[in-house]
Amino acid sequence: MDWRWVFQWIPCAWVFPSLQPPQKRREHGLAAPLLDGADDENVLHALGEIKVPLTKEQLQQLHYATRSHQTELMTIAAQFLAHYADVLPMSSPVTVEALECALALMDLDTIEVLIPASSAVSVMSSNGDDNVRENLAKRSVIRLAVRLLRSPSNPVVVNALAILTTYAGAADKYKMSIVRDGALNPLCELAFNEDTRIQKGAGGAILNLSHIDTHCEQLLICGVCASLHHFLVSADPHLQFYAAATLSNLSIQVEDPSGLVNDEGLQCLVNLLNSTERLIQQSCIALRNLASQSAMQYRITNCEVLEPLYPLLRHHDPNIQTAALSLLHNLSILEENEAKVINMGYVPELTLVVRQWQIPEGQRHAAATLRNLATPEHISTLVTSGVVEVLVGVVGNAKTLQPVLHEVTAVLAVLSRDPEAQSRLLMQLPAVSIMMQLLARYIRARQDLKLVFYSLGVIGGVSSNGTLRDVIVQNTDIVSQITHYITPDTPSDLIKVVLWTTDLLYAHPTINGGVKNEMLASVTHLKAHASDHDVIGACEDLLAPS
Repeated sequence: MDWRWVFQWIPCAWVFPSLQPPQKRREHGLAAPLLDGADDENVLHALGEIKVPLTKEQLQQLHYATRSHQTELMTIAAQFLAHYADVLPMSSPVTVEALECALALMDLDTIEVLIPASSAVSVMSSNGDDNVRENLAKRSVIRLAVRLLRSPSNPVVVNALAILTTYAGAADKYKMSIVRDGALNPLCELAFNEDTRIQKGAGGAILNLSHIDTHCEQLLICGVCASLHHFLVSADPHLQFYAAATLSNLSIQVEDPSGLVNDEGLQCLVNLLNSTERLIQQSCIALRNLASQSAMQYRITNCEVLEPLYPLLRHHDPNIQTAALSLLHNLSILEENEAKVINMGYVPELTLVVRQWQIPEGQRHAAATLRNLATPEHISTLVTSGVVEVLVGVVGNAKTLQPVLHEVTAVLAVLSRDPEAQSRLLMQLPAVSIMMQLLARYIRARQDLKLVFYSLGVIGGVSSNGTLRDVIVQNTDIVSQITHYITPDTPSDLIKVVLWTTDLLYAHPTINGGVKNEMLASVTHLKAHASDHDVIGACEDLLAPS
């Protein structure tokens, strides 16, 4: 595009430069000296057309205009750089000379120069390559942008916020520089500006800065919670997103998240579960992180979150489905929520998710929620909902991922002690046999003690049923494998379940005498070296004459 029409008028001050008042400026040490032939007319000619890359003559005239102390020439230079930045392809290099001219113009106090100059730097830092951002940072662009946050011009503030948002979303060293240069207080204050563009810019910068632990602490000191509340109660989805995402980060860094958001803000977050997909996912994540303790779990539940959460378990977007399941997982930890979750019909939906292989993380959260619900008063509901059959299939699948396996074996270890659950297991003995062989393999591998713990819990749970005990002993070498864990070095929690399972299987008639003698010797050795009274008592029970 030809920009020469911009220069069709020539103010009087260009003809008589001495009439132009000197500009207040800060030294930036422009790299190259001016070449011969730089003057006002040449500026008009050289800067009348955008060329990528800039020619030698254009760079020469940019230097001249930037250092001219004439408002009109400097405005033309700033506007030229702004247009040049707009037509630059993404990730393009920019010469150091052009960057230094833009920064020098951005360091003035004249609004008509500052607006295009800050716009140019904003676009260059965002669309330029990494070298552009690094070269700008070395020349104090962050300090300049922070200073411009106090500008009386809204367009200048918007551009300064865009620069800071870009750097806050880049390397951590830039984030630390932004905080060190004093940006946090003005950012929190700008959240209340009447200009929505400024609010959005402040929100984006605050969000990007909240990814560093120490910055979260400093943001809280600067009163960011009030800013986030202002965003949440607004009707702007961008501001609501920034608030939800920042709360997600802040809630991870504080021991007690209850002070981060009041009840009105919580209700706003819950209401976002009925909004756009982007907001639904971020709201779920924020609520999940906030629900890290019982007080917040109670407050969030009181906002009637379970009703809008329910359909999200079948959402077509797996990311939203997983986020919803993770929130439900945390809410189900609260004992008062168990009956509410069950009465709303969540168990069949959770069972359906556990059966799915396509979303492992969602599968894990669904199984963990069932684990939280598997209390004595609710086990019957879980069993009659078909949970046991699904769990057997998941545990018996060698492709099940380890984090998922932890949760499903943990649920099955609880349910397997229930007589009705055992009756259902008897109805699918082939699948149970395959599952037991896999559990025995995990125990034999001795690589994941948590999985060993839950696997032994399942085996011990079903061993109270004679038929199932026969399946275990006849289809696995589990008894001899258990003996390897009967040592003083085995963690206390694990050794207790080992001894409990041993006690259930020890008397089986098919176990040969050599294995029994080895087991008894291990128990005797353990008793002599154990310090846990429960472990010593379990050893004594095993060694007592039958």
